[in-house]
Amino acid sequence: MRRSVDNDATRDKHARVSRRRKGECVFIIAPVGQDAETMAALLDAEDFETQICRRLDEYSGRITDGAGALLLTEEALESAQGSLLLDLLKAQPPWSELPLIILTSGGESRRAGLLNVAARAAGSVTLLERPISTLTLLRSVQVALRSRRRQYQVRDLVTQLANLNEMLEYRVRERTAELSAANKQLKNEIRRRKGLEGEILEISDHEQQRIGQELHDGLCQHLTAVAFMTRGVALRLKNHRVIEVEDLERISELVNEAAIDARNIARGLHRLEVDSAGFLPALRDLISRETWKTSCRLEVKTNVNLYDDAVASHLYRLLREAVINAHKHAQAKEIVVEIRQSNSEIIFSVTDDGIGIPAGVNNFHGLGFQIMEYRAKSIGARLQVESRKQRGTRVSCYLPQSNKTGIPAKSVL
Repeated sequence: MRRSVDNDATRDKHARVSRRRKGECVFIIAPVGQDAETMAALLDAEDFETQICRRLDEYSGRITDGAGALLLTEEALESAQGSLLLDLLKAQPPWSELPLIILTSGGESRRAGLLNVAARAAGSVTLLERPISTLTLLRSVQVALRSRRRQYQVRDLVTQLANLNEMLEYRVRERTAELSAANKQLKNEIRRRKGLEGEILEISDHEQQRIGQELHDGLCQHLTAVAFMTRGVALRLKNHRVIEVEDLERISELVNEAAIDARNIARGLHRLEVDSAGFLPALRDLISRETWKTSCRLEVKTNVNLYDDAVASHLYRLLREAVINAHKHAQAKEIVVEIRQSNSEIIFSVTDDGIGIPAGVNNFHGLGFQIMEYRAKSIGARLQVESRKQRGTRVSCYLPQSNKTGIPAKSVL
């Protein structure tokens, strides 16, 4: 029966301990007689957590971190450890005003002195004059702990606010860095686009010069020859001389050649804008022009559908530029335009068997190459220019298969 009662008492004690709140321990400092033990027993009986401090330096850390209140006698402030206690209280963080409950038996002047000393250190002091009743002591401890509880709540709110401010500052710094990087990227893009605009204008000027040169070297020469031969025929008619049939036939040939030159130039201008449906016909038309001095053929070895008109237009312009460059500079015997598949990419290439890229000459950063590279990037493709080991140059555009669709397979023109 005795063991059962002891077990019940132990369980009840543990239950009371579990209900105690962290940071609400009452530290008792009473260096004279049995005052400390008496007050501790009284508070323990009412389920308060207590700690008797014999040596203050051993509990200084716990007092500042987890004390709910200090219960002390006036002798504690007047003892050798009094100055240590006051220094400890003065070092409290801004949110903390550790409640002091001081038991005194002196007169008015002594109470006033204790209040002045303790108030400078703690700021929250309750003086209880001896002898005191148990109820007064308990109520004073309860009030002190409630006050301390509110201080802990303020501390937690301040900590949360500091954490939120720190998080906000971190996010502001992070966002500022992202915006700075985005702004830098935007400036680079604006600078690059302005450069491309200038290059496009320069290409437009070059294109006009090229068309003018073609008109001058081809069509104008043919028309001049026609005019010269026609004038000769006219003079013969005027002088009643015999007209050679060969002269008339030659005039007819020159007129036909001039018409062919004019048609090819017109076809070249008309084909600058190509949609997805007209991509392959435009490409076939490009390589079959009679103005080319070099043999050119098209090999289509895979099924490709170009749903996007912009993709088709950029691809055609890119391949057209590569073909024109090969005819102008490669000194090749043959140019092959090939469309084939490799893994997840469709490869559009222009290959010649000409002189290739001379060693030590960097042609990969010229104006034409930059425009072709820009066109490739704008459709999500990549461009590669390489000098072949055997002979010649290959320009390849690797288009991801996600952009593909229906050119007839394995056709050769």
